[in-house]
Amino acid sequence: MPSNKRSNRRENFMMQSSHRKWGKLASLGAVAVLSFSVLAACGDKADSGNDTAKVEDSKVLATYDGGNVTEDQFNKELNVMKFLQPTYASMMDSADIKNYMLDQQIAYNYLEGKATDEEKKKGADMATEQLDQMKAQVDQEQLNTMLKEQNITEADLTTYMTQVMTAVQYMSNQVKDEEVQKEYDANKESYITADVRHILINFTDAEGKKRTEAQTLKLAKEAKARVDGGEDFAKVAKELSEDPGSASNGGLYEGAAVSQWVDAFKKAALEQKIGVVGDPVKTEYGYHVIKVEKRTDTLTDEVKDSVRRTLASNKLNAFMEKDLKGITKSKEEFKDPVTPPAAEGTTPEGTDGAAPEGTTPPAAEGTAPGAVEGTDGAVTEGADQGAATDGAATDESGAAGTSTDAGTETKTDGK
Repeated sequence: MPSNKRSNRRENFMMQSSHRKWGKLASLGAVAVLSFSVLAACGDKADSGNDTAKVEDSKVLATYDGGNVTEDQFNKELNVMKFLQPTYASMMDSADIKNYMLDQQIAYNYLEGKATDEEKKKGADMATEQLDQMKAQVDQEQLNTMLKEQNITEADLTTYMTQVMTAVQYMSNQVKDEEVQKEYDANKESYITADVRHILINFTDAEGKKRTEAQTLKLAKEAKARVDGGEDFAKVAKELSEDPGSASNGGLYEGAAVSQWVDAFKKAALEQKIGVVGDPVKTEYGYHVIKVEKRTDTLTDEVKDSVRRTLASNKLNAFMEKDLKGITKSKEEFKDPVTPPAAEGTTPEGTDGAAPEGTTPPAAEGTAPGAVEGTDGAVTEGADQGAATDGAATDESGAAGTSTDAGTETKTDGK
């Protein structure tokens, strides 16, 4: 079960079309948290010099109402995204992804141009905050190396993030209060958060030996008895809990989205009385002794912000799908190189006509660019719809498991 402190949340937007799926790569709000999900090995301060070629010397790839996108600007965007999402870097040279990224750059340029001075200032502040949090987690030398590998500077990163955060703020301001209330009423459970402590007794011990259900339940009841007897829950959790995601933190998951957890754990988080240690709860991981310390199930200002970001993302998706074509005047189309067909009746020497080992056959028509079997092509998955990600904080495996927005469970060891 992921640790979901507010500063480490990823946006989780339900994107269904190919644009929406690839929108998770750098979509509204998701980019706000890319710094947490991808830079587990970067650093504090980087060279702020910018050797980008002059815009006037660069080929124009697209024109739109109010401006254009140059080749230099587009390549810089592509390199920034490769830096932020190294796992997906190899996919970003495909024509499908480049075409989407160019559409995305047109959208960000256009929306930045529509933003007010106040929205631009807030966008810049948001970008600075995100980047500062990113740099606080990483090593200077590694950051410089990674930036250099993608031929970008910290200034390029700041420029891109500021533009995206300005679009975030612009779209957020298009969301009406009544829309926030309607979304919350329709999906209330998705926005409920809780501070939960738990002690997990696994069905397998530390040496990998299987426990019977009776043995597991007995150990869980013994842990509960110690807490009921007056021992500090956090102390007992640190000593006994077998959940690697929370044991060292006294069993605590703070401000976590209840909707992400497996059903039995989620039910306890939603229904147990605050401050009361419940009877052991069985999940596929073992038995949990649970104490709900806090539950937020009302439309607080913080929840309103979370709902507003979700709706803002939806508005960006709608803009990309419905309005972008209308503002685009011209746009270069990228195409993948064509491999000449083999001579009729022949196959490459040493093969039987099957795809080479380790390769992946082309996706079926209608699938999202870059979609991987078992995924929806998105960059991040399984976080609450609340505050940033989202798209990206580093998840810690924990004991309750998570549920994706498709209703399936993402199960992790030790949960």
